[in-house]
Amino acid sequence: MNQQMKFDIGKEWTGTGVQDLIVDLVNALSAVKSLSEVSCEMADEKTVIRYALAGLLQNQDMERCSFFVIDNEGILSNVTGLSTVDSPEDNMWLPEKSMSFQLGEGIIGAAAASGKVQQCHNCQEDPRFANIGNPASVPGCIICVPVYTLRKVLIGVLNVSHPQPGFFSNWHLKLLEVYANILGQLITNRRLFQQMESQISLRTAELERLVQETSQLKDYYASMSMHDQLTGLHNRRYFYEQVGLALAHHKRYAYPFCLLVMDIDYFKAINDKYGHQFGDEVLISVSEALKKEVRNTDILVRFGGEEFVIIFTNIGCDSGKQFSERIREQIKALSWSNGEEKVSITISIGLHCLNPTYSEVEPQLDIDQIISCADAALYAAKDNGRDRVEIFVS
Repeated sequence: MNQQMKFDIGKEWTGTGVQDLIVDLVNALSAVKSLSEVSCEMADEKTVIRYALAGLLQNQDMERCSFFVIDNEGILSNVTGLSTVDSPEDNMWLPEKSMSFQLGEGIIGAAAASGKVQQCHNCQEDPRFANIGNPASVPGCIICVPVYTLRKVLIGVLNVSHPQPGFFSNWHLKLLEVYANILGQLITNRRLFQQMESQISLRTAELERLVQETSQLKDYYASMSMHDQLTGLHNRRYFYEQVGLALAHHKRYAYPFCLLVMDIDYFKAINDKYGHQFGDEVLISVSEALKKEVRNTDILVRFGGEEFVIIFTNIGCDSGKQFSERIREQIKALSWSNGEEKVSITISIGLHCLNPTYSEVEPQLDIDQIISCADAALYAAKDNGRDRVEIFVS
């Protein structure tokens, strides 16, 4: 009984028996397989739908199919369509004026509103097609299948037509219902994929922004930790990071260098008499004057308070003494006005020089020892009347 019923249904679908039934089944499976091969990663949803329609036409004896997507206002608009002579790679087929329907309007709107397959066996005689301006554009028969997301949200309507009235059978109805379900899953997956990519792009952009901001913040605080906020000069921490390199070059390549320790004379008295704001102006002006006397390869820092340190790289003691004297004169030439009073300062400098053979005599010499030697020369300058340069002699 069941076998006879299956055979009868097969005859109804194909009209020729088991052989044609097998052909129909193979074609149906091929259509479904072609749909499974459409990538949901395509950037454009219309392209995904177009390739899905192409797979249907290639494996079924249908003339034309199209897809109507529903928008937020409940309007169904034709987004793409194909005929048997079209290729999915061709420009998307659309009428000059894209067709659209409201929910419940026409056979397409009825399929969307009811959620059920709508079929017209003879569109030429159906009153729902009476208002079409060009009778030649009216198909012979049509099937409209609603397409849903996995959560049963309407995506749109799959529209399949043939120029011959009564062409479609129950076989086509069943196939298109299955096909519409898989198409709905494909479109759903594509939309989820796009949402995921959008979220990934958004999160990636946010992460890149945070990384950039973090890097900028890191650079800012690293710079702040290496700079004196008042004068803009590098500070003691920067000095100890850079001076090791200068000392290594001296030891390895026999480069001479001179270290100057400078201290503004009677700076505490200036602060006490004129105030710390005036004292800050003095420090800033002294810093600007020192910047003009150093090269890019030299190291200039505010060591602390009114004390400054310079390392002149690849310079012998005679040149170091000349630079020191020029700095002393430049600082002495500075002046400030405090009301009607003209204020000037002097600076004392202690100089310690390393000649190319110094490291051979003192192989374990380190920077603290060098600074200590320069400090000793500075104290000698202070003891000998200030406003002078003294050279450390070992």
